Amino acid sequence: MILNCLLTLAPLAAQWFGPVTVDRTLTTKGNPFDSTANDVRAIFIQPGHRHERLAYFGNGKWHATLSAPEGGRYQVQFYVNGKLTPGETTFITLRPSSDGDFVRRDGHRFKLESGKPYVPFGHNLAWQYGGAASYGVQVADMAKAGLNWTRIWANRWDTKSPFLPQDPAKKLELGWMNEPAFERWDSIISDCEKNNIKFQFVLFHHGLFSTTTDPNWEEHPWNVANGGFLADPTDYFVNVTAKRLTKNWLRYAVARWGHSTSVMAWELFNEVQWVDAARKHPERLKDVIAWHREMGEYVRSIDPYHHLVTSSSSEEINPEVFDTMDYLQPHNYPPNIFPAILANPVPKDRPTFVGEFGVHFETVTEPVAKRALRDGFWAGLLSGEAGPAQYWYWDEAYKYHLYDEYLRESKVLARSGFAQNADVKPTSIKVMGGLPSDLTVTPGIGWGTTTKFVHSLPADASNGSLPQVSSFIQSVGSHNRNLMSEPIRLRFNASEDGVARIVIGEISKAGGAIELKLNGQMAATQAWKAATADHTVVQEFLIPYSKGQNELSIDNVGEDWVKLKAVTLPKLGDGVISTCLASNSYSLMRLQWVGGIGTQPKTVTIPALKDGEYEMRQFDVQTGVEKDSVIEVSNGQIADYHPASTDEGVALFWRNARKVE
Repeated sequence: MILNCLLTLAPLAAQWFGPVTVDRTLTTKGNPFDSTANDVRAIFIQPGHRHERLAYFGNGKWHATLSAPEGGRYQVQFYVNGKLTPGETTFITLRPSSDGDFVRRDGHRFKLESGKPYVPFGHNLAWQYGGAASYGVQVADMAKAGLNWTRIWANRWDTKSPFLPQDPAKKLELGWMNEPAFERWDSIISDCEKNNIKFQFVLFHHGLFSTTTDPNWEEHPWNVANGGFLADPTDYFVNVTAKRLTKNWLRYAVARWGHSTSVMAWELFNEVQWVDAARKHPERLKDVIAWHREMGEYVRSIDPYHHLVTSSSSEEINPEVFDTMDYLQPHNYPPNIFPAILANPVPKDRPTFVGEFGVHFETVTEPVAKRALRDGFWAGLLSGEAGPAQYWYWDEAYKYHLYDEYLRESKVLARSGFAQNADVKPTSIKVMGGLPSDLTVTPGIGWGTTTKFVHSLPADASNGSLPQVSSFIQSVGSHNRNLMSEPIRLRFNASEDGVARIVIGEISKAGGAIELKLNGQMAATQAWKAATADHTVVQEFLIPYSKGQNELSIDNVGEDWVKLKAVTLPKLGDGVISTCLASNSYSLMRLQWVGGIGTQPKTVTIPALKDGEYEMRQFDVQTGVEKDSVIEVSNGQIADYHPASTDEGVALFWRNARKVE
């Protein structure tokens, strides 16, 4: 019998039995965490069925866990390096599982193995802050608020790293693993299972192999400076020993926790774009691409439960890195959350949703945090992604009473029909009757490359943002000028004389100098000297313009970047920001009546909808209060539409064909 081969993967099943863990004291040589020296597996046998599972070492014994599509009594055999171990015969009995379902892909959405749609909704929970709520307490509170998703990192500073003990002074022998971390993971995963929270198991984070961004390379045991074997962090992705140790960790995770239905996915890396091999040495990016392909294939080959595999994020990095991932996990910290997330590219061949987002410019207060959650929630849904965007700052959940907000949003999600209508697409709609308003636009990208420089307003800012413009206005003399190769030009046709308002929000420590031109003529300029650090400012520029066609140009001729916060043009807005998903029988919208509701009649035209009678649910975005009614759609139009609030979500469900009088 040859066991040193790929595992036979279990078939997908709607009903699982188990899990049951078997313990055995075995004689092995050398490092029990090195699968090349000690390949230990268990075979579970019953008439007509045979399941092989990887074994793992812990607390002096070997263990193997089985969940299976078939219940009943199994005989258990252990093999070490392909040889059957002597000892007494062991039997176990698998009973029906109560642990929930595994998550699978379903086109550009997700589903549970039972067939029910799964919409991930939650917040990150990467590590536990000192003195903060434990994982057990926080995931229970997440569940009470209707949440079902999170991300958790294998990091050192709260005892979850396989290679780095929490105390940096403690050293492990090369290749050995940190057993206290595994016991902590046992507890965390048990808490997630009890509360039906699915999570992305983040196996590596960027700081481990970065010298510039959240760097942990100086303390990494694989660094030659610490007695390791890697002279440079870029070598991690190609070094044979590093790959072997990495696969040992992936194998251990699959063996010990792969049976858990709370593991939504193995996330190979958090924000791999920040590792030195991508950020400092882009010529080595090919190694990062090849590593993702190799490790993705490896973990799939040993995982009998078919967990999804992903990695993050996709900011400013060659998308080939993520070609072999089951779904995409962009992260976003933009100046204006709602339009920026709406602008994320959505692939047609697999799911995507924003795995991290947060507030970029403002000082965070309770109202700011709750507004961010609402914007991330609605933008994630209306962008055509697989679920809401997921907030990063889990420490704010208690500080700002965010679970009250989450509970409202989870109820809206359940009542919105989003989960049951996967065939919807982002759709342009026409809304008439809004009150004229000022137009305020913000850049749609944080740090990144501006790809569009000439904009016609208000048409190019329909969601209140310039989605292809970075907030970092790069200097003509900066080495980052390639990120913004020419000035930003805003063209607009004013119905009367007015005054444009431009707000600058931050200056780089090297300084900068903004130049504002109106119709080719210098209108305002200001320079900022170098300082000891990047610093926040609130600098307003007021630029008068005349009725008719105008062009406002924004450029930087200083030493380094300045941040553009917003541009406001009086009376150029049409009073409503409308965003919509639709099929021919369902629609989900967000209508933001920025000029106020007023009393004038309103119409909403959704061309995709077929005629007939619809149930309409209107949700106040701020309070969650719902208003239900029945309306008629004729030629895609809702005539005499009545807003329920100045910021509302609207779901339309087709009931039957339009009645003929």
